[in-house]
Amino acid sequence: MSNTSHSPAPDHGSREPAPGMPRLVLMVTAVVLAAVGLLCLTAVLITAFLQGDVWPGFMAGAYFCLPIAFVLMIALVLSGVRSRRRV
Repeated sequence: MSNTSHSPAPDHGSREPAPGMPRLVLMVTAVVLAAVGLLCLTAVLITAFLQGDVWPGFMAGAYFCLPIAFVLMIALVLSGVRSRRRV
């Protein structure tokens, strides 16, 4: 009886690189800004539905957080495409 251990072979076929620290920070920032922007937009819509006065902070959050998050997500997609073309 032979005692051979089967160690898994390294997967050289995987072409997707692990996200680096700057990309991870960019990704988390985009998600947080999108969540904050959506919460602000929800607060504005609920306040308007209840015919109340909308707090300007919610308006500013919806106006600024959502577009910035969108631009960051586009940058992440372009960065991923660029890194895959280099491999």
